[in-house]
Amino acid sequence: MRLKDKIAIITGGASGIGKAISDLFASEGASVVLADKNGDAIPEAVESIKQAGGRASGSAVDVTQRDQLAEFMDKVVAQYGRIDILINNAGVSRYRPFATTTSEDWDIVLDVDLKGVFFCTQAVAPHMVRQNYGRVVNISSALGTGAAPHKTAGSPGGSAAYASAKAGVIMLTKTLARELGPSGVTVNCIAPGSFLTPFSASTRTPEEVHEHMQHRKSTVVLGRLGTLQELAAPVLFFASDDSSYVTGHTLFVDGGRSDRM
Repeated sequence: MRLKDKIAIITGGASGIGKAISDLFASEGASVVLADKNGDAIPEAVESIKQAGGRASGSAVDVTQRDQLAEFMDKVVAQYGRIDILINNAGVSRYRPFATTTSEDWDIVLDVDLKGVFFCTQAVAPHMVRQNYGRVVNISSALGTGAAPHKTAGSPGGSAAYASAKAGVIMLTKTLARELGPSGVTVNCIAPGSFLTPFSASTRTPEEVHEHMQHRKSTVVLGRLGTLQELAAPVLFFASDDSSYVTGHTLFVDGGRSDRM
């Protein structure tokens, strides 16, 4: 088991990508703590992990609230004695054309997708530095390095706020890796391509989902969409000691996006 007896926090861990990561980590021996704003989804997610033989707990947490995060991290340490792994996965999106993106749209996306990563890492860092060990993995996006053409199936509504936030996550990863590396804490990043999750499907009509998926298949070298398990596996690599000499790195998990190669 690659995470035997590790304590792992996964934000947005009760559904979608976060749940896939939580399931994999638990199967690899970690005690997983699901931190999710949707408190109603936590009990079912925790129970499914336990039914599979894993160890899990969860708390309703808003990653935009700095004081709430500090209290949450303290509670995890009080319960488990330490925190070994933080997966910054919580995210939102509002696809709008640049010209009609409101300040509210901008603030919501940047607050969760970028500021949330900053706040969560800032809250966990003192605990990891104290123990001279930690693994932080940030979930960015392929949109963090290249914008999809506007008004296409790849970006039907526009992604100025989302792409800006995810680009920020990539640079934040590099900065945090430099600052925390001397204390034994690695910070790496995963930039996923297109994966169909309940969250991504909820932002589009069924017709748009179908068009988007067909478009993505045509721009992926491997000619297919990835599974959430294929996305969770590289996250496991960065969270485990297999990556002990890797930090500040962003790994694209996108099947070979031909429009970015």
